[in-house]
Parts: sequence; C-alpha cells; structure tokens
Amino acid sequence: MKRLAWLLLLSVVTIRLSSAQETANKMLEVTLRSRSSSCKINDNLELEIIRENVGSHDLVVPRSLAWGGGRTNIWVYDDKGKEVVTTFLADELPPPPQPWDFVVLDRGDFVGTRMKEPVTHFVNKPGKYELVVDYRSYVSEHYAPEMMTKMPYAVFWSSERGPLRSNRIKLTVTK
Repeated sequence: MKRLAWLLLLSVVTIRLSSAQETANKMLEVTLRSRSSSCKINDNLELEIIRENVGSHDLVVPRSLAWGGGRTNIWVYDDKGKEVVTTFLADELPPPPQPWDFVVLDRGDFVGTRMKEPVTHFVNKPGKYELVVDYRSYVSEHYAPEMMTKMPYAVFWSSERGPLRSNRIKLTVTK
C-alpha cells in the first residue's frame, strides 16, 4: 500500500512539473506574417515578426530582435522540405542592453518588427517556399536584476529560456 501511495505521489509531482514547464513555454508566442503570399525574385519581401504575451503575468522582452546565430533567425525551406541557403548572412551583434531597450508586455500585449528585405536574401530562385522564425532573446538572465529594478513584478524573457519557433508561412516566388 505504501508503495502504491509513493507511486501515486510521484505521478502527481511529475504531472505538475510537466504542467508548469508547459505553462512556462506558453508565456510568449512568436508569429510570422507576410504582406503577400507571392512576390517576384527581384522584389522586396515584407515580413512582420510579432512577440505576444500569452501568459498570465507581465512579461519583459527586449525591444530589438537581434538577428544572427544563437539569436533570431529566419529559416526558409523549399517545396521538398530542404533548407534554403543563400549568400546573405544576417548577423547583428547588439550593444550591451540598457533599461530603455526593454518593453513590458501585459497579458495579450504584443510587440512587433516589420522588415523589408530583398527576396534574394531568403531564396536563390523562383519556387514555392515556407518560412519560419526562431526567436531567442539576446539578453542573458545575468542582466535581469539590473534591468528589473523598476519592474520587479514582471517575468524576464532571457536567452536561457531557449528558442521559440513561429508558425510557418508559405511564399511563392516568381520571375
């Protein structure tokens, strides 16, 4: 009987930890949108990347996305699911963060970035593609106490939380 009680207790604790982890992952959501589902190879591609607080507490995020390896990336896949590689390298080394580099998102609030880049930064030739964003904060938890003095009630979204993947969007590129 004691063994059964311990197993039951262990199951409840495991379920609660899993549930808490799921909730933590659902605090922030990343959405990718395009102004159009098709464009020409020599056009500019207009994308919107939106970070929304879908949790139950205020959330602090960096205002900037900070492009590059280990930070925010846009991945492009062709119609066969193969990753597309171009000669363009988006790599931005952001300066050390300042208190004004952050925004507090109440539940349901969002902050977005609109970008307009040549299509050739994403693809090499006409075709059908899918795009997805991996967002990762460029600011470490190390900076949180310094940045959070004016907003100690809010949760800080740091790089230690890992990457978040957006929805996939479809794009048709023509000549």
